[in-house]
Amino acid sequence: MQALFLALLVVLFLLTRYSSPGWLAGLFFRIDPLILLVTGIAQRVLLVGLLPGLAVVVGTLVFGRYFCGWVCPLGTMVDVADSVIPHRRQAISIPNGKYVVLLFLVSSAILRASFLHFFDPLVIMERTLALVAYPSVGYLGGWLGSIRPAAFTETVIAAGTFVLILGLGYFGTRFWCRNLCPLAGLLALFSKLAPFRFRFTEAECRDCGLCDKACPTGAIDSSQSKLDPGECIACFACRYECPDAGIRYGRDPKPAPIDIGRRQALAAIGSALVAAPLARAFVHPKLSGRLIRPPGSIPEPEFLNRCLHCGMCMKVCPTNGLQPCLFEAGLNGLWTPKLVPRIGGCEKNCNMCGQVCPTSAIRRLGLEEKTFARMGTAVVDRRRCIAWEQDKSCLICDEACPFDAITIAGVPGEQVNGPVVDEEICVGCGLCEARCPIEGPSAIQVWSIGEERKRTGSYITAQKRSRRECGSQKTEELPSGFILDDN
Repeated sequence: MQALFLALLVVLFLLTRYSSPGWLAGLFFRIDPLILLVTGIAQRVLLVGLLPGLAVVVGTLVFGRYFCGWVCPLGTMVDVADSVIPHRRQAISIPNGKYVVLLFLVSSAILRASFLHFFDPLVIMERTLALVAYPSVGYLGGWLGSIRPAAFTETVIAAGTFVLILGLGYFGTRFWCRNLCPLAGLLALFSKLAPFRFRFTEAECRDCGLCDKACPTGAIDSSQSKLDPGECIACFACRYECPDAGIRYGRDPKPAPIDIGRRQALAAIGSALVAAPLARAFVHPKLSGRLIRPPGSIPEPEFLNRCLHCGMCMKVCPTNGLQPCLFEAGLNGLWTPKLVPRIGGCEKNCNMCGQVCPTSAIRRLGLEEKTFARMGTAVVDRRRCIAWEQDKSCLICDEACPFDAITIAGVPGEQVNGPVVDEEICVGCGLCEARCPIEGPSAIQVWSIGEERKRTGSYITAQKRSRRECGSQKTEELPSGFILDDN
């Protein structure tokens, strides 16, 4: 079953390419109750598309933490790593660690800061596939055919996070799941309340300790005939090893105690009070102007909290122009999508990023609506433009613009002709920057000047439509536009 769910994740990931499999594209995110909880608190909204996560909660009340043992793809990878990584003789545990992390996430969300992307196992797994596995396989295998393999500017931290989680198995089997995973902590709380669970029977126990050794999460203390339902992942390992059938699944209406220490709770809440104000810290002012979000992105503070940093929008971008942020948007902007036009612009007839976004951090806009969502404005640097600086004939940016926002015009009293951007028509798609022929930085670059970020409502207005229709009729006059000069 673990292999089946892991294969399902990979298949859905591969299908989510330049044509989305619809609702199934974010299936694993939709059944994650931790995403429903933290994103809902941080945004003060109920995301209807994530409500299937409640089905996992109901299942946990019946079968315990089955999700961790049977469904979770990261848990499966941890099991695979544990089978090959040597372990310490004495396992290390962090008492109530996963509950502390869960409380930290919830407390931060109350303060309108989401750190979900650092800890949610499904997000970590999907991001690893998108930013690490997918470009690596495409580059090494060459099975993408005529389509160039994807490449991303930030894969080291994403890969390092995944390797670190697997490497923690050295300190004990399922170390991440037992001590640090907040989704495991959330499901463990419901497991302790479950009226049905695995427990020791009255059958005579030989006290052989086989069940203790077989349990990957340390849920069993055979000397005390105790089984912690919050740690049990219903893997059946104990039942396979027990020669007396001393452990069985049945009804046990008495809830298991939840013992989170006061100091641990205060540490989690205190950490949230410190971390939340730092979520937007260290924003680089020179880089923020070049931070171009995908079309249809909601306003920035809400975008950072709602975006899962999963990498799916970048994976489906046909030009590879969507790239992961490092710290351009602050500490909490890591792995969020940005458009890097020099790598690839935003194609006019593509709206895939909004189609695959599971939380609508990028709104699901129709193709026409998307073309009116302004990401920024192209700016001409005359000092680098070969038309302006060297008086050479170059029409590439003009020809690349699908909205006729660029005009090759002259300056009164001068013989030089060059590109000029009409900022009322330009939407900042970056196709001009991507195709500029000069070496190094492009002579025409997109900046976040005039970007539009709406939570709801249409980007299409009568004024925009009229201006675009008028702009299609090019003239030799110099329109108003943004131009860099020596001043």
